Amino acid sequence: MEPRTAPFRSTIASALLLAIPCLALGATSPSIPPAQEAVELTAWLHVEDLTMADVTVQVEVNGITQTAHANENGRVTVMLPADAEAVLRFEKPGHLAKEVVVDTHNVREGDFGQRRTRKLSIAVILHLERHMAGLTYAGPVGTLNFEQGGGCLAVEHDRRTVPAKRQATMTF
Repeated sequence: MEPRTAPFRSTIASALLLAIPCLALGATSPSIPPAQEAVELTAWLHVEDLTMADVTVQVEVNGITQTAHANENGRVTVMLPADAEAVLRFEKPGHLAKEVVVDTHNVREGDFGQRRTRKLSIAVILHLERHMAGLTYAGPVGTLNFEQGGGCLAVEHDRRTVPAKRQATMTF
């Protein structure tokens, strides 16, 4: 009788390779219950000091805020529900925070609505505060939404800056 360990081992190895990305995704990203998931958004982050250890992403959906952390490559994946507006806030100490708004209200419309989960990727660059000359962003730097009737993705950028609020001077 021939030993059957080799095919069995390769089946286990294949199953583990498929499961590891799912486990990693679930461990680092906030998600909404599976029945509501409509958009899988992957953000690729870049920071000037090249370390992602202290980068956080706050995701606010329907008044609930959850926090995700970027992996060592700067990738963060979050699952967003349909018919909601999400605000993603990317932060790193010493860097200017950025917000991106994602409106999923028309995600199921048009030919695109046939797919169970839409996948989007964005890139976010966090700049050092000291290079911004005391300025901050006037509001969200990007807005993603789906057009009514067709479900096509619409993207808007807003890089306007305003003077940052100055902290009160301490007197000793």
